[in-house]
Parts: sequence; C-alpha cells; structure tokens
Amino acid sequence: MFNLLSKRPNMKCHVSDLNSDLILAYVAIRDKVGELIESLENHLKKYQKNPSQYYYQIRESEPISQIEKVSKLLFLNKTCFNGLYRVNSKGKFNVPLGRYTNPNIVNKDNLLAVSQTLQSSNIEFFCRDFEAVLHDIKKGDFVYFDPPYQPVSNTANFTSYTNKSFTDDDLQRLANLAEKLDSMGCKVLLSNSKSQIVENLFSSSKWNIKEIRVNRTINSDSKKRTGHYEFLIKNY
Repeated sequence: MFNLLSKRPNMKCHVSDLNSDLILAYVAIRDKVGELIESLENHLKKYQKNPSQYYYQIRESEPISQIEKVSKLLFLNKTCFNGLYRVNSKGKFNVPLGRYTNPNIVNKDNLLAVSQTLQSSNIEFFCRDFEAVLHDIKKGDFVYFDPPYQPVSNTANFTSYTNKSFTDDDLQRLANLAEKLDSMGCKVLLSNSKSQIVENLFSSSKWNIKEIRVNRTINSDSKKRTGHYEFLIKNY
C-alpha cells in the first residue's frame, strides 16, 4: 500500500484486517502520532533499566486507552523474539523476549512519515473478515490478500494472528472469493507459502503463480532461515 501511494498519492485505499489491534495502530498513528511517540519514549526509558522484567510486565498488562494499547503493540513488536506476532486461544500475546542490545523502540521519523501518508482522506480502515471486501469492490479495482501463510511443516504453524487461527476452510473461502473477484473484472494478487494446498487451489489457468525465494527471520536455527520459497499468485 505504501509503495503504491508513493507513486499515486491520491489513490483510494480500503485497508482491512481481522486483528483489531493492528487496525487500531494505523488509526492511532494517523490521528495521535505525537502522543504515541511520547508513550513509546516512556517505554524505552523503563525498558533500559531492566529489559526482561519490564518486557514481561508490559506483555501481561491490559491497557485501556487507545494510545497505550498501540504503544504496547509497537513496544512488544520491537522487543519480542524476531518481531513475531502470535496470540494464544485466549487472544493473549505469548511471544518471549528477544535478544537485542539496542532495539529501535521509538522509530520517530518513520512514525511521522507514516502518519503523514495515512492522513489522506482517500484511505479508510476496517476491522473485518476478508470476504467483506465484496461490499465495496467494483470492476477494475486492485485487491491484494496477505493471509496467514499455510504451514509447510509441523513446526512452522504461525497462523495465530487472532485468537481464531486461519484454517484450511478459511483458505478455501479465500480461493472462492478470489474467483468471484476475477469474474467481476478485478485485478487480484495473493501471497502465500509454497505449499501443495495453495498450488492446488489456484491451479486454474487464469492464475499466474510466481515462485520467489525468501529468507525467514523466525526460525531459532539461523541456518534454516534461508532457502525458502513463497508464491505470488495473480490473475493479470
């Protein structure tokens, strides 16, 4: 989205996700970036005194205000293990502390730049299921889907971005939706892991599947972070 907006600043965008914390973060960065930066600077000061103790204290906290909720999300993202976002069945963030000497908790310049971009009246945010895109789509629109990736091994299941994991049935719903959007004359792009189930669901000749080489930062064994592949799937 940011890449496209850098080329077409007046482009109309609808941005949606089922993770309410993520959508709240975009809205807070757009509307209250100064307060957010101030809160993050407070986190930084306290973290530096005792990183481990403070990290787990914040991880267990349940802030009420919008700013503190988003500040917590960004703080944890910068200090947790490899920036992984994962929650348990109760919706509680459960990633351990990462190994950092000087994490970039207050990325002020980036936050200000993002805030400026998001203040465009042509950008709207929604917290919703991906099928809701059918409510506001029309012929010629471009739609990009970035779903939780299908696991490629028993230990690679990182689909818990909400307390409801992304299932094979959800992937089937996504494939059905992509077919509908294609029939409506929309340009559709999806990204996912290189897995057999994904390849099978998009085996029709209308889908162009491109295999790209990627690195993984999540694996605890650094030797296993390279040599991975993903799919980019599109109908144009």
